[in-house]
Amino acid sequence: MKALSGRLCQQIIYAACIVIHSIMVMLFYGYGVDVMMYYNIGSVLFYISLLVAVTAVKKKTLSMLDIVLGEVMVFSIVSTVAVGWECGFALYLMVILPAPFFMPEAKLSASVFTGIVIAVSFVLTRLYVSDPEVITHRIDNNDQMTKVCILNVVITSFMLVFIAMMYVISSIISKKMMNEKNEELRQLASIDPLTQLFNRRAMTEYIKSVHESAQDTGRPYAIILADIDNFKKINDNYGHSIGDEVLKKVSSTISSLVPSEGYICRWGGEEILYILPDCREERAAIISEQIRNDICRLRFTSHGVEFSISMTFGLTLADINKDYELSINLADDYLYCGKENGKNIVVTKKIYENIMKSP
Repeated sequence: MKALSGRLCQQIIYAACIVIHSIMVMLFYGYGVDVMMYYNIGSVLFYISLLVAVTAVKKKTLSMLDIVLGEVMVFSIVSTVAVGWECGFALYLMVILPAPFFMPEAKLSASVFTGIVIAVSFVLTRLYVSDPEVITHRIDNNDQMTKVCILNVVITSFMLVFIAMMYVISSIISKKMMNEKNEELRQLASIDPLTQLFNRRAMTEYIKSVHESAQDTGRPYAIILADIDNFKKINDNYGHSIGDEVLKKVSSTISSLVPSEGYICRWGGEEILYILPDCREERAAIISEQIRNDICRLRFTSHGVEFSISMTFGLTLADINKDYELSINLADDYLYCGKENGKNIVVTKKIYENIMKSP
């Protein structure tokens, strides 16, 4: 149980042990059992030192719970031998029986062995104190024995509740950590590390979802495929590190202008694909023109040389009655047409048809 290794949890355990042993100091003082009174005074001082130690150490959490387990065993056995079985001090052995299985980083074999030792100690203690002659400070008053037994039942019940709570908390923490790790892995699997945009695999899943939604509602969505013009020359002339900077700034610019309902991805190399759900061609063209203009205004510097870039866009409304891949291919055709006819342009269906009609 990783929760048991936490600083706060250990502080709670040590504080609880201080309170319990302080109660025992007063209990044994009241019944005149000086040996056990001094033992519990020593235990209080011991747990105070542990509490101070775990609080003082900031960089690394100390884990002394195995020592605590041993101390509880010793306390349970010597208390039972001192005042007898009927006072209920042996209950502490039963309460800590499952504790070894909750210890942080403990091997299963070691936990099983410790559990067996505790169980055997319980049986041997019972057999040993069955002889009345071995009891060193027997409490003869039945009412007093009953009160001590009730006190021990109450304390051990709280201990059981605490262990159960730690188990539940540990399970919740473990589940949360697992979910966070799965989310992190999902992000790593779906995000392009350079541009922080979705990668092609993730975008494909989103397009499928958007396409199915569009088929249900009958509302169109726009697909825009954009490509940085002359990107190979940028890498050749200024180096790949500058090329990476260009990709990052382009991605950031597009992300800032695409509406929140849109999806953006690095489709491949210097190609950026974004889709706009429930969007008509006119609005998609306005957004893309804004992006194109802002891209043109970007400035980059390499070895004192300043340069700018441009992008070409292929824009189409997806045909919701056909496979979405056909629409992506059509956007790619529009993009290629723009590349072959001057670049730095948003090519829509109308512009594409006009270019194709030109001699």
